[in-house]
Amino acid sequence: MRIILVRHGRPEHAAARWCSPAQMKDWIARYNEADVAGDEMPDRLVALAAEAGTVACSSVARCVQSRAFLDVDCCLQPDPLFAEAHLPYLDWPFPRLPPSLWRLLFRSAWFCGFARHTEPIGESNRRAGAAAERLIQLAEAHGSVLLMGHGIMNVLIARQLRKRGWAGPLHLLMRGYWHASVYRKASSAPS
Repeated sequence: MRIILVRHGRPEHAAARWCSPAQMKDWIARYNEADVAGDEMPDRLVALAAEAGTVACSSVARCVQSRAFLDVDCCLQPDPLFAEAHLPYLDWPFPRLPPSLWRLLFRSAWFCGFARHTEPIGESNRRAGAAAERLIQLAEAHGSVLLMGHGIMNVLIARQLRKRGWAGPLHLLMRGYWHASVYRKASSAPS
């Protein structure tokens, strides 16, 4: 049995302007609505998708669109269970910094418990546990499942899979778009 966690394709979203913490709300909305560049998809991912027993995805548009680039027929309905743990932000009109720096600061703060305008890390962890259970059920039913998901939620799901005895990469945080990580159920010792 295999569970394949894939980060969606690169959103075509320009982030050159500096913004305030409050303006990150609009930046996040534009990121969530951006189309995905499908021309960078690795051949390995196409092969993994073709071999998957079924393909699941987050209900966020960039994942639905990324999954469509895989061109597979064995797709399940998009599911909000797999949606990204969104960035928190502050309602402050200053200071102005690059969005990439705000993303780093707000995501770091989120891991430390700051959750203004989004779900707390504890809720995301519980949702990741439920997502891992769902993926395990799908892998048991279909032999393998590919999830077109998100960077942070895939990290949380991977941690839950490892807690449940699945073997796979330990560190997913700095992986790029279209990156696939394969998890396998560790076999029991023969009796």
